[in-house]
Amino acid sequence: MGDREQRAGAGVVLRWEDDEGWGVIALDDGGLQLWTHYSAVEAPPGTYRSLRAGQRVRCRYEVPGQDGYPGRAVSVAPAG
Repeated sequence: MGDREQRAGAGVVLRWEDDEGWGVIALDDGGLQLWTHYSAVEAPPGTYRSLRAGQRVRCRYEVPGQDGYPGRAVSVAPAG
């Protein structure tokens, strides 16, 4: 696996599989799709980490991604 470049962005959750703990985020600038895991979701200790389709988020992500997605979000937080 090659080097990964980290970037920051904002977007919207396209899909969230709560039972499997992963989802897809579409970035605002250019529509790059990011794969993300529940462990990347920022939440207070002891809080269930989850997102929902249509939710606005800000994130840090790496390229290239994984599982066929061009990017992988490594830190995700609700926007605003």
